[in-house]
Amino acid sequence: MRGYGDMHNENWLAAIKVIIFDMDGTLYQEDTFMERYIRYLLQGTEHEGETEAAISAGRAILRGEHPFQFGHFYHTQDNLVLVRQEESFIQGFTWEGSAINERAIAYGSLSSQAPYLIHIGDPWGIAAIVRHKYKLPEGKQQSAFERVRKEMILAPNHFRLRSDVFQAIEELTAVDKKILMTNTYLESGMEFLHYMNIRHLFEDVFCGAEKPLGLHSYFEILLKQGYEAHEILSIGDNPWNDLHPVKRMGGRTCFISPYPSCDPEVWDLRLKTLDELEQLMRAIQESITRRTISDGEDRAEAYKQEIQR
Repeated sequence: MRGYGDMHNENWLAAIKVIIFDMDGTLYQEDTFMERYIRYLLQGTEHEGETEAAISAGRAILRGEHPFQFGHFYHTQDNLVLVRQEESFIQGFTWEGSAINERAIAYGSLSSQAPYLIHIGDPWGIAAIVRHKYKLPEGKQQSAFERVRKEMILAPNHFRLRSDVFQAIEELTAVDKKILMTNTYLESGMEFLHYMNIRHLFEDVFCGAEKPLGLHSYFEILLKQGYEAHEILSIGDNPWNDLHPVKRMGGRTCFISPYPSCDPEVWDLRLKTLDELEQLMRAIQESITRRTISDGEDRAEAYKQEIQR
């Protein structure tokens, strides 16, 4: 997987016409909410005494030091994770770390298990695992989620804004479209956009986007509008939601995340920091502009030669 150091050698950057951005974990990076989220989930339940252990496990998953890893699929009914290879599973692990070997293969296809699977792709997914591990009602998770989302844009827990990244996105004028797609429900999604003051950066914003299926559908719309698959770039921190649908259809992908991931897929770009995202925006602008100037010079030279004949 390639990072920013290779961007200037990537000729494909000059062909990009549409960029689809994820929001949470992509346009800002923040994970301190996870501890509060888990605390609110277990608060007032019979499992409240296990709060610190659950938070410690969550941190271990973030660091890649737990049997459950980013890139795995959590099975909500059986409280274990499955390791994907193509459309099936080749291994799995219990919460305690025991490998389940042949049992993993017996789960069959990913699509057949889809109703019971949660992809561990970001810190939000870790909180979802905690909810299922302790068999908490869905309403408990929803109230904890809404509480955390409110806190994230209010003092003292508001996340830091990266205006340099937003400025680079705004100055990326050489592409046709900049789109934002988030699975966050409309009210919270718009509150976050208002807090970051970035709604104006995007031609379209889709909240409650239901990725990965929603991204697949939107990609098809872009193709029908006349865009070529290789002219579309998706940037996100959750590979299953933000990148897999695009790669399967021939689009370009940029995985941005500070966390280790055992997802076996190779992406066009692998970034870790918002600094690198800012540099990518500027590299795309530069690549497209340079190509446009070069094309203009080539056409002018060809015209000059034609006149001289």
